[in-house]
Amino acid sequence: MGNIERWLLALLSVLVIVSCVCATIVLMQATALKAEIATLQREIIALKLRVARLDQIASANEARDKPGTEAPKPPAENRPDQAVLVLSREEIQLIRDYIKPAPVAGSATESIKVGDPVTGETIPFPSPITEKVRKLLGARFTIRNGVIVITRIGSRYADVVIGPN
Repeated sequence: MGNIERWLLALLSVLVIVSCVCATIVLMQATALKAEIATLQREIIALKLRVARLDQIASANEARDKPGTEAPKPPAENRPDQAVLVLSREEIQLIRDYIKPAPVAGSATESIKVGDPVTGETIPFPSPITEKVRKLLGARFTIRNGVIVITRIGSRYADVVIGPN
């Protein structure tokens, strides 16, 4: 009987070791797949931006090539009736959580409003924000006098202004 018990113990030990090795392999594969998914999501965002640009170029070429008797329209960014970029409270809070402007000492010299031209450098939104707020895909932001100023893709005007509170 003692010999059978030893063989069963050895068999059980081998099964436990094989199970641990299999579990380790599965966990490594899951980690590798998560990294690959994140990479593919970043590539998808870049491709969506390219498609949007190509669509804009195609529609601009179509409008230019289309013979018309009406007067040419001004560029989209100069039109005051352009659709407004509206953000919910949760989206604004998400932006504030990621982008923290330095507090302004004293009073602000001049405040920026929606529709004002934005001069200087703008920064693209980080991917964690654009993944959660898809309408900011391709949008850029800058900080002026402690205020977050958002411009849409291809625009040089303030589309959204988020104050400090």
